[in-house]
Amino acid sequence: MAENTPATASAPASNYLPPASPPANEGNTRAAWTAMIIVMVGAVLAGVGFVIPSVPVVIGAAVVIAAGLVVGAVLRKAGHGQPVG
Repeated sequence: MAENTPATASAPASNYLPPASPPANEGNTRAAWTAMIIVMVGAVLAGVGFVIPSVPVVIGAAVVIAAGLVVGAVLRKAGHGQPVG
């Protein structure tokens, strides 16, 4: 209950501020866009694989989706993603 009380003369307002401002890019980074485009291509391939019952196409789509996640992680580690902390 004490954490939600407004700042008073005994408790400075700086105790209630976040430690740092969040990044201004709202997650719109090169790593995120690249990963999502690749994952979306994989999702479309998976849909095609389900419509024309083809196990190799579905497996290929799963590989494309996994590759998209790996590419996004690599780009984030390379500094093209959302800063951590």
